[in-house]
Amino acid sequence: MTIEHYFNSSFQIDVAKLQFKQVPQVLKDILHEQDLVLFGGKNWASVQDDLAHIAPENRPRFVLCLLALVATDQCMQTHFKSHYAHWRAQTAYPKFGWTRFGLYNENPLKLLSVSDTAGLLDVAATCELMPEFVVFYQRQIHDYLRLHAPELTAEHFLGKLCHDAVFDLDEGHAVPAFKQAMRRWLHNANANASPGDACLLAA
Repeated sequence: MTIEHYFNSSFQIDVAKLQFKQVPQVLKDILHEQDLVLFGGKNWASVQDDLAHIAPENRPRFVLCLLALVATDQCMQTHFKSHYAHWRAQTAYPKFGWTRFGLYNENPLKLLSVSDTAGLLDVAATCELMPEFVVFYQRQIHDYLRLHAPELTAEHFLGKLCHDAVFDLDEGHAVPAFKQAMRRWLHNANANASPGDACLLAA
């Protein structure tokens, strides 16, 4: 099964199996999101429960698709603030993180590292999917931006993600494989861009 087929046919069903946590009303009011829910907790504390109902053979695709959504959400929030409210209105996906005196985002790469080091993920299968996943991810970003933020490009968006501090994480085997695949794709995008575009991608 391709990642795209899984994403379109089964991913939403599997997302509903996550162990969601309610957000205090005061935070919902501050963030203007009355339906906001969380999953994961700090350092993905609920990884065992979250993956318990995901078929082991589907976990590589599930975790990668979840990574795409969480990383996109956080990249949009951090680097493209003027587009974030519209993104949330369009998607309303659960946030990966926890609450204490505020809402804290967890590093999206921990979706890979924690499930990897906990022995809950077929790491070899996940790493094998990386080239396909990066192409799928780039296409998803391209299609969303074309409809909702045509002044942005997938290359620029993913360049911001690759240069974000979240990419400092290097635990396990799946995270380095993802980072390598993303940087290879970005390098090829830069190589094929015009000089002006290449400067933009690197920004």
